[in-house]
Amino acid sequence: MEIDPDSTVAQAVSSPILGDDGAALPADATRIGEFVILSKLGEGTFGQVFLARQLSLGREVALKVTRPASDKFDGSSTSDGPCETSPSDARARNEGQLLAGLEHDNIVKVFSEFNDKETGARGLCLQYVPGADLGSIIKQVFAEGQRPESGTAILTALDTTRRGVAGFDPSALRDREALGTDNFAQAVCRIGARLAEALAYAHTRGILHCDIKPGNILLTPYGRPMLADFNVGFDRTRQTPAAGEVGGTIAYMAPEHRAAVFGFSWGQVDERCDVFSLGIVLHELVTGKRPPPVKRDEFTASDPVLEGVPRELASVIRRCLETVPENRYQNASELASALNAAWQLLAVRRALPPPVPAARWITRHPVLAMTLAAVLPHIPATVVNIGYNAVQIELNDSQKQAFVYLILGYNLLAYPVCAGTAAYLIWKIKRGVDSLDTLPGSEVDALRGRVLRIGWWVVALGSLGWFSGGIVFPLVIDLVAGGFDWQMYAHYLVSFTLAGLIAVVFSYLAIQAVVLRALLPNLGNPDTYSPAKMWAEVKPMTLAFGPFLMLASAVPLTGAVLLIALTDGMMTLGFRLLVAGLIGMGVAGVGIAERLTARLRLLAAVWNRDGGA
Repeated sequence: MEIDPDSTVAQAVSSPILGDDGAALPADATRIGEFVILSKLGEGTFGQVFLARQLSLGREVALKVTRPASDKFDGSSTSDGPCETSPSDARARNEGQLLAGLEHDNIVKVFSEFNDKETGARGLCLQYVPGADLGSIIKQVFAEGQRPESGTAILTALDTTRRGVAGFDPSALRDREALGTDNFAQAVCRIGARLAEALAYAHTRGILHCDIKPGNILLTPYGRPMLADFNVGFDRTRQTPAAGEVGGTIAYMAPEHRAAVFGFSWGQVDERCDVFSLGIVLHELVTGKRPPPVKRDEFTASDPVLEGVPRELASVIRRCLETVPENRYQNASELASALNAAWQLLAVRRALPPPVPAARWITRHPVLAMTLAAVLPHIPATVVNIGYNAVQIELNDSQKQAFVYLILGYNLLAYPVCAGTAAYLIWKIKRGVDSLDTLPGSEVDALRGRVLRIGWWVVALGSLGWFSGGIVFPLVIDLVAGGFDWQMYAHYLVSFTLAGLIAVVFSYLAIQAVVLRALLPNLGNPDTYSPAKMWAEVKPMTLAFGPFLMLASAVPLTGAVLLIALTDGMMTLGFRLLVAGLIGMGVAGVGIAERLTARLRLLAAVWNRDGGA
């Protein structure tokens, strides 16, 4: 078996060694104590890593062998015992002490420390993780400018680059299946959340990693991420490194971490530095590139490299990469929650029912669709109002003159107030939607609140404009010109109420269709989202669907009944056409409202779910 000539171990054993299957290993197999070296896995600043078989337990392990301090060490045994202690030895011992108490599914475990007197080799016996490091997977995923679309791209890259064979693990198999069903952004959220949970576990025990990068993250053949290489980390509860005594990889350091490495007074290393480093890893995983190097206070949230990344994930990454530590996630637990929430929000979007052609247009033009939804139902309402008044209300000349002046005055007052207020509210929503990609989380929450309330605002404004007309018109005309009896008052009240209900009911249902299809799925905030909280926001909207469906069905038919009840017995052609029109509108309204309400319930139901990546 060939061993790297620069290896710290090069002693062949003289007697055959039996493998797990009872067969003898090659005669030139290299041995360190009870470990038989099978192959070299990698090499770094602080030593080399080998795949080995631990004879006493019959298992494969990873041996992290530190570099010797003396060039005189050639791997052979010496009569003087092991080589002198080196900085690499101290790093290995530090890593062993840090990891000894960390038992987490996403952290590589340390089994033991070894110090073999015969070879002079020392280091750590670690959990062997077959698979590949994240850096190799990223290169494979984005090879030749590919644009990955699903989690299968990560699994394919993993299968292409991985080493070793993992034993069958049904629970881990579920991880692979879940990753394969994710779209690519969800897969990044899933992997990032598991790593953040591992960091949170370490941080709660006072342990900082300080060297988060793709090369220090392993993926098992089942797609489970494992955090490795704590050799530059430290335990904050027992150790406070002096300025210039912390380590890491410059390209993945937070500004204050880098300052600490170079001994600047404002430098510091805490949990937020690991959060920043993991943010760079996530950026690299989702785009194939690291973000450009930044200095303190120079990073902006409009990084063009994140174009095309779903807003939910992009916002999490941008917050990780804030140069001011106070603006980042303050701990890895917060980051894990945000990544899980981003996964859930993306899952909700995928769970939406397939769009009909009109829904595709609405999704592309949500603000214009909302404006049309607010305005168009008032057109048939106006037709009904004018037709009813023309058929049922006869005015003398003085009453007609008062009516004309009243129309002008009322409309000059009502339209600016009602239509202007609605236009302002829709404009505020448009302004938020246009800048959505760069909005901070708190403003996304505020925008979502405005969107959820816009339907009720339209109902209130429409009701104000129409229902008040049913009282103002007969009262003012009667005061100015006189001659009104109770039937005239009743006719005006019925006509305006009937028209108003038609307008506000269908405006509300149409606006909520735009909200649930095109706006709400894009307005989740990963920093505050939870399925229960989001459903609590959406559910009140659904409670109105039933009553509004009943109104849409009953209003025109009720109007026809009232029209007949209020007539003086003279059924003219116009009267009969009006009654027939109201009945026809009622039948059509039932069909439209039923289909629209059924669709609304489907769209709302995607938010009533238990989340979990």
